[in-house]
Amino acid sequence: MTGVNATARLLEAIIRRARALRWAMVALMVTVVVIDFFKPSPYSRFFWDEIPGFTAGYAFLGALVLIGVYKAIGFGLVYRSPDYYDPTGDDDDEASA
Repeated sequence: MTGVNATARLLEAIIRRARALRWAMVALMVTVVVIDFFKPSPYSRFFWDEIPGFTAGYAFLGALVLIGVYKAIGFGLVYRSPDYYDPTGDDDDEASA
């Protein structure tokens, strides 16, 4: 159980520092793009390999598309309305009494 408690404490600490974590992730992404501008490509098989920052931008956009697809799948298949199992909204108190 100590592993569960440690994980819970870690997640709570991350949530408390969400704004700082968001800015750290943005800074990391910007750093990757800047490094991609200055680091020469070891080979260029395709013409887009010569475009500075293309790989980092392409990876970022691909991640956004995947997140969008996963959210669409979640909303379409997984999430249900609160009255999904009881569309009439009646309580079953009379039936159990």
